Amino acid sequence: MSALGRYFAPNEARFVPARATVVPKRVLRIETDDGVVLSEGPARGMRASPRLASLTRRIALPDGARFETEDNDGVDALLWKLWRLPRGKLTARLERAWPVVAAVLVASLAAGYLLAVRTAPAATERLAKVTLSAMAHPMSEQALLALDRYALWPTGLSAAEQARANALFAQVAAHGKGGVGAYRLVLRGGWRIGPSAFALPDGTVVVTDKLWTQLRDDDEAAGVFAREISHVDHAHQLQRVYQVALWPAAVATLTGDISRMSEMAANLPGLIAQSPVPAGFERQADDDAATALRAMGRKPSHLAALLERLARATCSGKFCPMNWAGTDAVARAARLRAQDVGVIADACTGGWQGRLTLRCLGLAR
Repeated sequence: MSALGRYFAPNEARFVPARATVVPKRVLRIETDDGVVLSEGPARGMRASPRLASLTRRIALPDGARFETEDNDGVDALLWKLWRLPRGKLTARLERAWPVVAAVLVASLAAGYLLAVRTAPAATERLAKVTLSAMAHPMSEQALLALDRYALWPTGLSAAEQARANALFAQVAAHGKGGVGAYRLVLRGGWRIGPSAFALPDGTVVVTDKLWTQLRDDDEAAGVFAREISHVDHAHQLQRVYQVALWPAAVATLTGDISRMSEMAANLPGLIAQSPVPAGFERQADDDAATALRAMGRKPSHLAALLERLARATCSGKFCPMNWAGTDAVARAARLRAQDVGVIADACTGGWQGRLTLRCLGLAR
């Protein structure tokens, strides 16, 4: 077995046509067609470039000379006889087998899509729902302290307004999955956070003064509370934290490592202040809020009006900065208005013999 190529003497740019062969004792010999030996060297002192498509292969000899050839198969055969594993052969085969490479690429993309769209969200949802309250409370307290330091300040609402807000919040909380005792309302002024409300993992619902003063009636306020309580019930904030650090979250949840949870909680203030809530979470909270409002005899359309009003006040053309109304507020408002039907139907089935009333006919508010 041999390979035809070119021999370059040490520090020479000119070459001599030559042949490379292997002689006993694992020695590579470079010689001319006439049998004149140009160079010999042991395998341990030789370096061969890896195989890469049809590029020229180069063998560096111990004495500083080199041998170059386009005969990739010949070089690989020489290396095997020298007990040297050829480098790059698998890569070269894969480059020629482009259908295999394409299939692997498609499979990798499909696996990545399933992981990002299916597996990861399902995993974060499961982890969030099994997180112990002993972990959720320190995370929430740490996040609220950070927000109080950098983005919020104490509320400026009067004692009467605070009492009204807390009384209405208790009514709405009674319709949450955890009951009245599972949630608490915190009112805050806002500096970096405008008209906004957000929920923390332990059931704390924070509402800023700027949002509260824009509410026109108790139905709108009840809608705000119901949406945030839904975020608590579905552990949406925990899911957002876990999406940022899925594997550390899994380890912390399985081991009960509160210190690791505390490290991940450092992401929560930034998510609340700077990152929009995922659209799927927003729709889920809208639907839960509509159900709670109907159960209280209130109209979801009031919440829809608030979403539209906030969107109009903050959006300029197609650009909408992050705000409590969230993404796609107009479409979500339309879905909420459609759920007013349940309130009217409930009213129509009540009363003596279920007779029609002005409210059934839509002639009264």
